[in-house]
Amino acid sequence: MAAVGGAILVARREVRLLSRSRAALAAGALLVSVAWLPAVLLPLRQGSLGIASFTELLPLQIALTAVILPLLALLAGAELFAGELEDGSLVPALTLPISRRACFVGKCLGRAATLGVAYLAAFASAGLAVAVVQGHSGWTDWAAVTGAGLVVALSTGAIGAALGSAGKGRVRAFGAALAGWIILVFVLDAVLLTIVVALAPPPPASVGEHGHDEVAAPRTARPLQDPHARDAELVKPKAAGLSLQLMALSPVSLYRLTCLSVTDLRPRLALAVPGGTGARLWLTILVGWLVWLAVPLAIGCRRFLRADLSS
Repeated sequence: MAAVGGAILVARREVRLLSRSRAALAAGALLVSVAWLPAVLLPLRQGSLGIASFTELLPLQIALTAVILPLLALLAGAELFAGELEDGSLVPALTLPISRRACFVGKCLGRAATLGVAYLAAFASAGLAVAVVQGHSGWTDWAAVTGAGLVVALSTGAIGAALGSAGKGRVRAFGAALAGWIILVFVLDAVLLTIVVALAPPPPASVGEHGHDEVAAPRTARPLQDPHARDAELVKPKAAGLSLQLMALSPVSLYRLTCLSVTDLRPRLALAVPGGTGARLWLTILVGWLVWLAVPLAIGCRRFLRADLSS
C-alpha cells in the first residue's frame, strides 16, 4: 500500500509539472494538428475548403499517425526521466519514503494520463467536427483507428522512457529517441513489409490463358492448370502465421495490422491481412501490444533502478 500511495503522489506531481510546462502545451498543439490534418487536407487536395468524411480521411489518418505519433511519443518518453535526472529535480522526491520503483511507475502513469487526455481531446474535437459536417457514417472505423493510435503512442512512449531512464542527459536521450524513430518507422517497418510481401503466395500463372471459356466456366468446373498453385495452397497457412509474427515485431507494423483488422479498409483497398481474421490474428495483436507495452517499461524500470543520481 505504501508503494501504491507513493506512485500516486509522484503521478500527481507529474500532472502538476506538465500543466505548467510549455513543452506539454506544444505537444498538445501538435496532437491537435495530427488529429485535424487528415480531415482538412483531403478537401484542399481537391481544390476546395471543407472537412472530409470519416470514410475518406481514414487512410491518410493511418499514414500520418504511423509516422508522426511515434516521434512525439518517443521524445515525450525520453524527456520523462532524462530532463529531471539531468537537472537533479527528481532527487528531492526520492528523499521521501518513496521507492525508485514507485517513482518510475508514478511518473509513467502521470505522463501517460496527461498526454492521453490531450490525445483524446484533440481527436474527439476533430471527430465531432467531421460528424457535424459530414455525418456519422464510418465513425466506428475512425474510432477504432484512433484507439489504435493511442496504443501505439503509449508503446513508443514506453520505449522512449526506457531510452531516457539511465540518467545520461537530454541530448543522448533525444538522440536515441530520434534514432529509434528512424529504425521503427522507416528501416524495420520497410524490412518487415518487404518480407511479408515476399511470403505472400504468387497468383496462379495460368489464370487468363484460356480466354472467355475460363471466365464463363463455373468455379467448380475450372481445372487447376497451374502446377505450382497446389503447392502454394499447402504452404499458405505457414506463410500466413509467419507473416503475422513478423508484423508484431514492430509497433508501427502492428498498428497498421490492427487498423486493417478492425476496419473495412481491406476490401476498399484490395488488401489482404496476413493470417485472415481468425483467432490467431486477434491473439497475435493482443499479445503483440502487451509485449510492446510491458517489455519497454520493464527495461526502463530496471535502468532507472540502476541510474546514478549523484551527478
